[in-house]
Amino acid sequence: MARLSDMTEGSPAGLLLRFAIPAVIGNMVEQLYMVADRIIVGRYVGAQAFSAIGSTSALIYVFMAVCVGLENGTGVVVAQHYGAGNGEHVASAIRNGLLTALGSAVFMSFLSLILAAPILRLLGTPEDLLSDAASYMMIYLAGLPAIAVCFTSFHILRALGNSRIPMVFLVVSSVMNVFLDMLFIIWFRMGVAGAALATVLSQTTAAVLCVIYAYRKIPYFKDAVKKAGFDSSILGQIIRLALPSGGQYALTYVSGSVLQSVVNGFGLAAIGAFTATNQVDSLIRHIYLGIGSAVSAYTGQNIGAGKQDRVRLGMNASMKILAVISVILFGVFWLVGRPIMSLFVTDESIVEMASAGIRITSLFYMGLGVKEVLHYLLSGAGDAVYPMIGGVVEVVCRVGLAFLLTGTKAIGVWGIWMTTGLVWLIAALLALWRYRSGAWKDKALVQGH
Repeated sequence: MARLSDMTEGSPAGLLLRFAIPAVIGNMVEQLYMVADRIIVGRYVGAQAFSAIGSTSALIYVFMAVCVGLENGTGVVVAQHYGAGNGEHVASAIRNGLLTALGSAVFMSFLSLILAAPILRLLGTPEDLLSDAASYMMIYLAGLPAIAVCFTSFHILRALGNSRIPMVFLVVSSVMNVFLDMLFIIWFRMGVAGAALATVLSQTTAAVLCVIYAYRKIPYFKDAVKKAGFDSSILGQIIRLALPSGGQYALTYVSGSVLQSVVNGFGLAAIGAFTATNQVDSLIRHIYLGIGSAVSAYTGQNIGAGKQDRVRLGMNASMKILAVISVILFGVFWLVGRPIMSLFVTDESIVEMASAGIRITSLFYMGLGVKEVLHYLLSGAGDAVYPMIGGVVEVVCRVGLAFLLTGTKAIGVWGIWMTTGLVWLIAALLALWRYRSGAWKDKALVQGH
């Protein structure tokens, strides 16, 4: 039987660190393969292909929003019932969550095949990039069902206190992805289509391996297959959390697509620079998401067990961890930002702009960390209202600031990166306000024992 972790007893800081370290390693490895993917495309296919992939990032995540919401919702429901000691409901949440995520992914994948190219045109994607961008996006999203099963399984395992197994499968998937990138892009010269296909095949492999492992090693998964059936009450709990969470995710990336359209207006150099800094910022974000996943599991289990006081202790511990990481990252990007950016492309105009952009966003990394970790804490507590509030605020701020700052002559193109950082800061302050209001304390899905 796989090792599961009860996070309702013991030192909050110790529990969070033991859980977060494998989660962060897994997330970092996953993001590093994406960085490697971009580097291979940038160096062996060209800056234009590199920019084409970057121009699809926000839009891809919009199509993934429903699945992400279901992944998060399933994880929270599993954690709270596990904390409450109700194994039957844990198994039911696993079955209903996985099947719903898979069905939603199939539908969104089909929808993306129809809408990808028209939306890219609507966003003002340059004609030079359009063909590659549409090709990458459609192949990537064709694999969405496998991605949904893979990451829903990871959320479930983490909700049960096991962050090591998702790390192992992320490493397997990432190593396989880099190998396939080199095979398809360098050897077979398949361009951006090869990069997308490599991702689909590697994540499909991870999904199959993870489900097989979980079925064999974790009794809750076996019960989910053999015993648990459709449960409208459990599914309702998942959807109650999934819709606001997915809605926030979609709104965030819709506004990101608007920001991408603003970036597109500054030309290929700005698109390339924003793609490079966006990739690095995404890498940093996934460090914070690893900590957030620990906080979510910790919060969910303690809420389920009726131990709300431990949630506050966990929050305080996580903020200290964030502060240390953010200061270190700030120093790194101000000292060696340019060499890091030059890994992506060799075009000097792109490297110069990207290195300045990453210095701007690194000023706001603490805000990014607080925003992500508190989002996970509030979601873990069952607070279904906050995600939508946060999503609407992010849309308004990202769209408004993007046009305001880039339209100011003294700021110009640098308003792109200033917008990114300021939105993180505003979202962090909003999340802090929500946490301090205490509104999350009566949102539990289950009654603690």
